[in-house]
Amino acid sequence: MEKYTLVDILVLGVIAAIYGVLFYIWWDVYYAVKAVGGPVAARLVTYGLWFMPAPLAASLIRKPGSAVLGEVLPALLESIIPTPGGLTNLIYGVAQGVFSEASYAGFLYKKYGLLQAILAGALPALPAFALDAALFGDIYPVNEAVIVVSAIAVSGALYGAIAHSVARVVSGRGS
Repeated sequence: MEKYTLVDILVLGVIAAIYGVLFYIWWDVYYAVKAVGGPVAARLVTYGLWFMPAPLAASLIRKPGSAVLGEVLPALLESIIPTPGGLTNLIYGVAQGVFSEASYAGFLYKKYGLLQAILAGALPALPAFALDAALFGDIYPVNEAVIVVSAIAVSGALYGAIAHSVARVVSGRGS
């Protein structure tokens, strides 16, 4: 297993700090979009940002575990900062981080390209939807559930692609 360098740890710290604050702010965006467009629109517009640190961290660090850490650390900060989700944010962070990590593990940690980042953004739709149902009672009939999960996955895929692009610019691997 590859060791994490001091630079890797600092990158994770910066991602955690930035996204911990963004997550805090993002709750207001989520509720505003939900009030105007309903629950599907809110998930389509906002959920991907909550999944974004995992593909960003993995695209920058390119080591096993970086997606999980990239997702869990900001979720921990979000849990400490009082938000509507409270400590459940950490539960989401762990579940979403594991599903994001699967997109890189599935390629045996040899590929950190756009496809993997898109998958790392989209796959957390599954635990996010399940946790919304289990923790907050967001239960939908099957046909609506498919729409909600699809909206979450599309949002995650878009934000995953954005994370990959940001990582390429920040790391100097291309624009």
